[in-house]
Amino acid sequence: MGRRGEREAADHLKRLGYTILERNYRIRQGEIDLVAFRDGVLAFVEVRAQTEPAMVDALYTITRRKQRRIIKAAQTYVALNAVERGEVELRFDVVAVLFNDRGQRRDIRHIEGAFQETPKGFT
Repeated sequence: MGRRGEREAADHLKRLGYTILERNYRIRQGEIDLVAFRDGVLAFVEVRAQTEPAMVDALYTITRRKQRRIIKAAQTYVALNAVERGEVELRFDVVAVLFNDRGQRRDIRHIEGAFQETPKGFT
């Protein structure tokens, strides 16, 4: 379900005008499901796929540890790709994809700015 959720999320973001720059960007300390760009915003996107009935909202399944790992991977991405922080807005988004018991997509939600990088690492 995870890979299919990522495909659905990428397609959704493309329909919204985003360009997908990376899929499954990995470093030793973490992974980012999607890196997307639109209108001066570089979005690091965590994808959560669930089958209904989902017991917990997808946003609440992203632990502080997971947030730290995503932020670390994003910091590495920014450094290795010479991204100028003043020229683009960096944002951490979540795309939640809900499937029914037959594997059909029922809902998709894009949560912009789901968590933030701070001087201490995240909020």
